[in-house]
Amino acid sequence: MTSKAEPKIHQCKCDICKAGTDVEIIKHHQQMNLLSSRLNEPQRRWYVGHLSQKTDGPSDRQLARITGLDEKTIRRGRCELESGLDNLPPERQRREGGGRQAAEKKIRC
Repeated sequence: MTSKAEPKIHQCKCDICKAGTDVEIIKHHQQMNLLSSRLNEPQRRWYVGHLSQKTDGPSDRQLARITGLDEKTIRRGRCELESGLDNLPPERQRREGGGRQAAEKKIRC
């Protein structure tokens, strides 16, 4: 019987966490990454997109270093939140037709 692997928690790459100078910020970044590791792909994008909307919050570049998400992914999450998630089906992670197309089975003679 196989057990589901524990989700990998991203280790923050910001200068403060690397230097270990501010314990409160390090703890906050660890909590952000712990929560993010428990979310699915779109939820993670929306969570970090929400964080990027705060006027006194970190920039997209800083959030990318903290969470490991790409800056374009963070912008996409912010845009999806601003549009009210209207175009996204609630029961699916991806839009219909997304992902790799099924390959045809090859039969050799």
